[in-house]
Amino acid sequence: MEDKIVLITGSTDGIGYQTAIELVKSGYHVIVHGRNREKAELTLKNIQRITNKNNISSVYADLSSFNQIKEMVNDIYDRFNRLGVLINNAGVYSSERNITQEGLEKTFAVNYIAPFLLTNLLIDLLKKGKSSRIVNVASRVHSNQLNFNHLQFETGYTGVKAYARSKTCLILFTYLLADKLKNTDVTVNCLHPGGINTKLLRAAMGFVGATLSEGAETLIYAATAPELETVSGKYFSNNNPTPSKDITYNKEIQRNLWKKTEEIVGMEFNNF
Repeated sequence: MEDKIVLITGSTDGIGYQTAIELVKSGYHVIVHGRNREKAELTLKNIQRITNKNNISSVYADLSSFNQIKEMVNDIYDRFNRLGVLINNAGVYSSERNITQEGLEKTFAVNYIAPFLLTNLLIDLLKKGKSSRIVNVASRVHSNQLNFNHLQFETGYTGVKAYARSKTCLILFTYLLADKLKNTDVTVNCLHPGGINTKLLRAAMGFVGATLSEGAETLIYAATAPELETVSGKYFSNNNPTPSKDITYNKEIQRNLWKKTEEIVGMEFNNF
């Protein structure tokens, strides 16, 4: 699997880290991503030590920053001529409303805007891979409503509401992108990884969940299972296609969100 290159965002700890270890062991070439150079390089060295393998690279970017995402994308294009799998795993939870340099609410920016921007910027590399896959790590904690005039909770903010809103947007994005890529060799799916013992879960819910290995299994399944080679536009839970909330299937809302997101990032994407 050395020729299958996998980029995993948020892979310096938690489910992303465990997924990276397992995929490196299986022979995939894994690009680990960290928030800064030091964390990314330390993760690379740790995984090399644990696996005794060298089929691993690292990249870094603060995913709340458009400029850093674009710089990381340029780095990836400079170093790789294709991409087999993109796992948008990075996510944050915050009980307080924080604002990014671009003036966005941070949970919205990292959990949704970053995957939207990163995925669209990497589409051409994914098209060069064989049976490439995009895997978006969503959550069963998503909502059945979306107010376009109040996307970033300028008032009434709570950590859970912001988190659910960001994952709702990510699922809407998954379904529309799957439609846009239906005539290509690239599939797009999303998943609920389960209640896993991560920093995010402990911060959001205050309890300890299942093991990281159990959480990684769901990501690895979506990224590598042969039976999913042509499956696209699905939401998985426990490795099974599962219905997401009704709103996520609304085509008009999907299109409106895409257009709104293009306005936010200041770019239009039509290269499908």
